[in-house]
Amino acid sequence: MTTTEALPQTQARRVYCSELNAAEPMAGTADHVGVWVLLEYKPQWKPKAQADNSLDAATRRWLDDSLSSLQAAGHRPRPQFVRQPDVDSDEVRLFVGMPGRLLTFSGTGYGFLQRLDLAEIVAQPPAEAAVSDPLYFVCTNGQRDKCCARYGLPCYATLRELVGERAWQVTHLGGHRFAPNVLALPQGALYGGVHPELIPEFVARVEAGALCFPQLRGRSWYPKPVQAAEALLERSDLRLLHVRGDDRAATVTFASPDGALDVGVRQQASPIEVLASCGDDQLKQVFPYRLEDSSR
Repeated sequence: MTTTEALPQTQARRVYCSELNAAEPMAGTADHVGVWVLLEYKPQWKPKAQADNSLDAATRRWLDDSLSSLQAAGHRPRPQFVRQPDVDSDEVRLFVGMPGRLLTFSGTGYGFLQRLDLAEIVAQPPAEAAVSDPLYFVCTNGQRDKCCARYGLPCYATLRELVGERAWQVTHLGGHRFAPNVLALPQGALYGGVHPELIPEFVARVEAGALCFPQLRGRSWYPKPVQAAEALLERSDLRLLHVRGDDRAATVTFASPDGALDVGVRQQASPIEVLASCGDDQLKQVFPYRLEDSSR
């Protein structure tokens, strides 16, 4: 990503990146993740919580080994910490999200993790661990970027009012400038700009099994061009068949109720400048996706 003009220092300190970039197109901006590994961790989160925390050595080793085995199997795992500060409980929860499925495991303390083989669980998901209703994970890690707390916390509070204990706080999901960011599982979709006044409609769409396109950044199960194609087409009834190309330009083939659908997406030639994080003092260039054509 190209670095461009520096911001005045006074401006860089007072501007919230999500306010400055409110008009930036979001399609195709989610990280590509194959398995979400979301572990409850209640203490205060540091800026890089997965690396800087007070987990015991055995739990750290289990998490590292689990991620390594998933990576070796080609699953693209991503670890996150989650919490519900308003819930006082000794129970620790683990969520494992994969395409079309969300599993949950729990125990008192972290000892139960030692009995879990995540690579085996992903290969053969146990039916008894399945979560039937959507869960919502809101990035609130203000230690990483102040927008995540400023906008994420009101989003979390509103979601708690609507869906109760199915709303969780989560560590950095990527894309501070799109705060408030919400990961919906098992849908696997990452959403940005989910402000409190938009949440009733947002939740209604997700609960109905549809994507909420006005806030959609991308379905994390897919590479970025596929995310962009699905988001720009604004269709929840597509299933990926294959993709040809790279992150700059690709042809995506979906299965649809009407047959195979070929979609061309390409990053636009002219970049736009964004403030990627509140702590940055440089603007950066990004290249949003645009839809080229589609044919059946």
